[in-house]
Amino acid sequence: MIEDEQQQENFQRLIGEATVLQREIDALLPALAATRRNYMKSRRDADRVEMERVQGLADDLAERHASLSDDLSKASGLSDEILEALDRPLVPLDSKNRLHRADLNGAEVKTTGSVDKHLADAIESVEKILPAGWSQAEAGAPHRLDALFSGAECLSLVKGLRPESEMSPLHRMRQMLRVSRDYLSDQPAYDHFAGALLVPQLVQLGTRLPALAQVGGDVSARLGKLTESGGASTDATILELLVAARCAEMGRRIEFLDETQERSPDIRCHDPFPLLIECKRKRALSDYEIAEEAAMRAIFLALEREASAKGLTGRFDLQLNVEVRPDLTPEIVARLVSQRLAAHPEQALQYEWGTVAYHPMPRCVSLPGVTRLYSPNMLSYVFDWDTDIPTWDGIVCHVAPGDALIDQVRDPIALVWNNSSEVALRRRAWSPLDLFGDAMNQITPGEFAIVYLAYHEGARAEIADRRVLRFLAKTKDEWYHAASIRVPLSFLIRLYPRALNHGQPDLIESTVPMCSGSYGYPRLADDFPKNVFTNSPGYRDITL
Repeated sequence: MIEDEQQQENFQRLIGEATVLQREIDALLPALAATRRNYMKSRRDADRVEMERVQGLADDLAERHASLSDDLSKASGLSDEILEALDRPLVPLDSKNRLHRADLNGAEVKTTGSVDKHLADAIESVEKILPAGWSQAEAGAPHRLDALFSGAECLSLVKGLRPESEMSPLHRMRQMLRVSRDYLSDQPAYDHFAGALLVPQLVQLGTRLPALAQVGGDVSARLGKLTESGGASTDATILELLVAARCAEMGRRIEFLDETQERSPDIRCHDPFPLLIECKRKRALSDYEIAEEAAMRAIFLALEREASAKGLTGRFDLQLNVEVRPDLTPEIVARLVSQRLAAHPEQALQYEWGTVAYHPMPRCVSLPGVTRLYSPNMLSYVFDWDTDIPTWDGIVCHVAPGDALIDQVRDPIALVWNNSSEVALRRRAWSPLDLFGDAMNQITPGEFAIVYLAYHEGARAEIADRRVLRFLAKTKDEWYHAASIRVPLSFLIRLYPRALNHGQPDLIESTVPMCSGSYGYPRLADDFPKNVFTNSPGYRDITL
């Protein structure tokens, strides 16, 4: 690309200058971090003057480095389009930008390994760190799909999750172990909806435990949190443990920090310069999503009663343009049932609150092969439900009770639904920004810090893309934090757990690194793990 010898020499000279300058920046950063902490603790004028002096040196180096970067871009002879592509921070190892939901699916994302190879060892490793007999408690709490198989419950999925699986009365750690054992032993009533996340997560925890031996601080206390309150708290603790383990594996010198009543960051890292690491994980279902699913389940139960009385089986489609309300249920159900009388019931009819359609099915549907009851294969073949990338917000369905393994389905009925009202879209496409704010509030004044944010993403593409793009836009243009802290780098971890085929767990982890434009340090991203739950950002499953 570089046209002549003189241009080549100039290019090499600039590279040399940039390399020297980067070494100066690397050498200055520990001093900058130290002076900031000293002043924030003492508030003495002498410490403030020293901090400002070092900050001035750092600002000068940063300006010179930015100027050199521009000169290098011009001297390279590359087009602006190519330079922009090379500078894009969201491209994973295989050079494919997977920011959008449509690019994160089983066909596009490479499988890097299988949980089956490591699950037995991981279960044994995790059992060893738990109190003796702890995992055997709560013996009567449900963790399987028996109620579904018996016909006592309908199946309801929202954002790819079954609420009963996600909000189990069983302690989260016990649920994780029991679901994993069920998968390992091929238990017929294995909860593949819960296992999609819990099995890969347990494998990752179990296989990373040895790395925690390299971590300082009270590791035992942090492991002890796994058996405390449960639920989202357990998942959050697992994120902290996995981040610490992955950092240690990359050669970072780190330690867990004791929790206090005041600001209490999770981890202290001592290299490449002193900084804090704060981890936050959002619970999988928001209050709005839980309430919306409950409303749609109520509509389905009323619809099932009316449809059964008239001998109807099949799939009903509901597209709402308003927020669902209890007073709308009778009219919606009446319109869904009356759709059977339309000349073409599969073609949607418009009403003030949305559209309805009906796809009739025989009372007995033969499957192309043997599969598990309510498996992804069954849902796909009978109800055209895609567990990989759903095109609907949710499904509620019911079939006649049967054996765990089936080759036909009797009395199938389903309601698939979307809500495209602006209020519903806005509230369902919540941004992780509040999580970001919570993380910032934990960072001690005077410190540099890195933030890890993790959340479950199972929504259809429109909502998933709206969520991440809204977050990136707000953090770039509207987000401010206290001037007393510096956050040069953050990682947004999007988790896509879903069961595939006959119920096998599958996990995609897609990490979006974010480097501060004001005081960014792009090379820092190479010193810390971009992936935590898998071994390659944007890839599937577990590989070791």
